[in-house]
Amino acid sequence: MKELVTIIDLDTAEAIWLMTPDAPIIEGAIVQRGSHVEPVNPILRCAFHLLRQWLGDKGRMSNFTRSWPCLWRVNMKPVGGPILPQTYVNRLAAIDAEVVALNKFFIEGTI
Repeated sequence: MKELVTIIDLDTAEAIWLMTPDAPIIEGAIVQRGSHVEPVNPILRCAFHLLRQWLGDKGRMSNFTRSWPCLWRVNMKPVGGPILPQTYVNRLAAIDAEVVALNKFFIEGTI
């Protein structure tokens, strides 16, 4: 996984960073989704989001959806960003691209 960057807005004292399983838990922090790594295929994407909405992001079914052998894309709409034009045959490669794109988006405001 690529390096994670923390952005601190000195005017508002707001910090933005990408969460990882190793990130510290900060009491009172508001955690929001930055993007979705989702299937490119519209039918799989719909099933993916329905299953995640119904069953959540943790558990056997979520792990199952992460293992689908399909093309993946990065959708940054949750933070007002674009859907990246690249597709990935490997979900982990899409996650690496997601981290790079989110860091660039948060730092430069562009992709």
